[in-house]
Amino acid sequence: MSQDLNEGYEHSMIGYLQGRVSRGRLLATVGAGAVALAVPNVAGAQATPETVQDIINIADTAEHLAVTLLTAAVKNASQLGLTGVLLAVVQAALAEEQYHADFLEANGAKALTDTFTVPDPKILTDQQTFLATVEVAETLFIGAYMAAVREFTALNQPALAKYAYQIGCVECEHRAGARAGEALTTNLAKGVPPNNLAFESNVVATVGDAAKQLQSLGFIGGTGTQVTYPGRAAALAAAAPIISSVIQTTPNNSTPSTPTAAYPVKTKIHHKRHSKRHHHHK
Repeated sequence: MSQDLNEGYEHSMIGYLQGRVSRGRLLATVGAGAVALAVPNVAGAQATPETVQDIINIADTAEHLAVTLLTAAVKNASQLGLTGVLLAVVQAALAEEQYHADFLEANGAKALTDTFTVPDPKILTDQQTFLATVEVAETLFIGAYMAAVREFTALNQPALAKYAYQIGCVECEHRAGARAGEALTTNLAKGVPPNNLAFESNVVATVGDAAKQLQSLGFIGGTGTQVTYPGRAAALAAAAPIISSVIQTTPNNSTPSTPTAAYPVKTKIHHKRHSKRHHHHK
């Protein structure tokens, strides 16, 4: 992609955020191991100021940001201390974010920018800063997809609401993975497990509000180091060692999906019952 085109997308994104999206709530606290998001009042929200195209374009932009940062992290794994299971978790998340982008783009989405900024160089050199940043970003992504479910419902798009829910669930897994990494050295010592939410929070009112917060944090149009979306091939190459273990790479329409390899569904009870029914008929 040419420099002029990159700049055009970046200006498009910033212009959209400034001109059409209401001001997002800023992060109340951002720090390694200490993250708090302001929660807007969305109870009873009915209307949406965004179109389907707005929503999927912003979502695709967020996915490109995630792919960009995670690809850079994998390439810098040694300095970040990403090894073993933790590296595999990051690589799986990288592949999954790319598959999210693939699905959105197959349905007409177009990222509003492919140029991002890293507000703190420690994000790509210090493990705790990296994991805390992933936690912040994923919390925004989760909130964005929750908002997308509400907005798609208001727009009478039940299929899109279902797909947004499916993507958002995976973003929750990414945050839990990051928090598990943090817990190895911090949170568990304080008695706080990685999965300490009984209900997810509505951290943003619209999908665009999440993008606004990313801009406020310096990931879009910031003054930090510029980084560019590496492209699908490079992203999947970085995830390659674990990519064969990532399943269900497109949304599940209606039937139960194949279970993960580590947690297969037990079927012995079902077979026994079937056997008894068969014997009774005889």
